[in-house]
Amino acid sequence: MIFIDSADRAELSQALSLPYCKGFTTNPTLFLRALGVQELSLAEYVSAARSLVDFAAGDAKARDVMIQGVGAPGQVLAQLHAYRDALGAVRDTTLWIKLLPTREHLSLCPDIASLGCKSLVTAVFTPAQACAAMESGADGVAVYLGRAMKQDDWETTLESIARLVLPPEKMLLMASLADAWKVEAALRYSADITVPFAMIDQLLRSPHSDEAIATFTAQVGEDVTSDVTTSDMGQ
Repeated sequence: MIFIDSADRAELSQALSLPYCKGFTTNPTLFLRALGVQELSLAEYVSAARSLVDFAAGDAKARDVMIQGVGAPGQVLAQLHAYRDALGAVRDTTLWIKLLPTREHLSLCPDIASLGCKSLVTAVFTPAQACAAMESGADGVAVYLGRAMKQDDWETTLESIARLVLPPEKMLLMASLADAWKVEAALRYSADITVPFAMIDQLLRSPHSDEAIATFTAQVGEDVTSDVTTSDMGQ
């Protein structure tokens, strides 16, 4: 699946109207950027996230919504309940809670599942972290590819993670994809990616496709003109 990585409503509206964008991912940094502020209290963050869940499940009709859980386990569960309430009777949207690769957050996986939601362990950089997430019952993990690429032997590391997180039961979400080259690299390991708004249209672009589109458009135009002329001459 393809997700947009944003907390901006205008961006979400445009991206989620596309047939190939199925949902969105967020984190506190994206909320700060979208709201134009330097910091948020926990209450302000939860309020903004809940409002976005309501918007995405209603007007935007997102298939999957991924919100970062923040704080201690009890606080994360309280956030989950708030977001579930925002979904209300909507059953076509799956709510994911993004967890950190810590003992405390991994302990929440069974509770999240019991509430009919899914858990995604984010900021995973090692096979050991991915293995621990899977054993804890997480539904997926997210790898920040841009940062992972700065490590030695990153390709071998990602291959190992991909062997541990097997679709369709589990999701390996590739994130931190700032350019087309990183998107192409990410797709070697998983078909699930999240991209910034600026990359949504770029997913369809290729110089070779542009050339083919121009050629086909010109050819069809010539054929239509020719057909009309021939038809007119026969009348």
